Amino acid sequence: MPRLRLGVALLVPPPVGAEVDGLRRAAGDGALGRIPPHCTLVPPVNVREDRLSDALAHLRDAGSTTRPFRVELGPVETFLPDSPVLYLAVGGDGFEALLDLRDRVFSEPLSRPVTWPFVPHVTLAEEMEARRIDASIRAFANYRAEVTFERVHLLEEGEGRVWSPIADVAFAGYVALLVRARAIADERSMKVRYLPGPVPAPLRMQHAESALRSAAR
Repeated sequence: MPRLRLGVALLVPPPVGAEVDGLRRAAGDGALGRIPPHCTLVPPVNVREDRLSDALAHLRDAGSTTRPFRVELGPVETFLPDSPVLYLAVGGDGFEALLDLRDRVFSEPLSRPVTWPFVPHVTLAEEMEARRIDASIRAFANYRAEVTFERVHLLEEGEGRVWSPIADVAFAGYVALLVRARAIADERSMKVRYLPGPVPAPLRMQHAESALRSAAR
């Protein structure tokens, strides 16, 4: 059975998302353009194609009971000496709500073994030289931003290691699914929105429609 490479994240909304991408560009982030600025809740996990509907239903259950929450991004920190990663710390009033959401999302089929304890953060660059990390921390020392998260996204890795959102669950009680395909859905129980662009190869039409029907039940 084919598998999908999925992840769950909170995407940094505009206009702060553009600011974060500016920091990523300055730091030389190799993933810039391949994945939007985000706070990971579930790192990449391989999910069987026939369990996509389970993943969507699980995301709906976890996210639809969450209310929007506000967090602060910054200051810039690093995971050195354990890992050469530059990131924006996540804190503020909504920190506990973020942890609660992550606990609800991180279970089958959206779970996997992890090496490190969960630390909410927004990655700016990976595999950086230590001297560049130190210089970046000094250069970005004053950066702070507040963002309100209103939905949680399911992303899929495609060709060229590009991660694209294929579905989202809006907080505060209703579901919105984004699928790059014509969708069949029960409008009484869910709202469907569309993203432009071709259907990702692993997520062919019949699987998208089947997943939407199952998630709407």
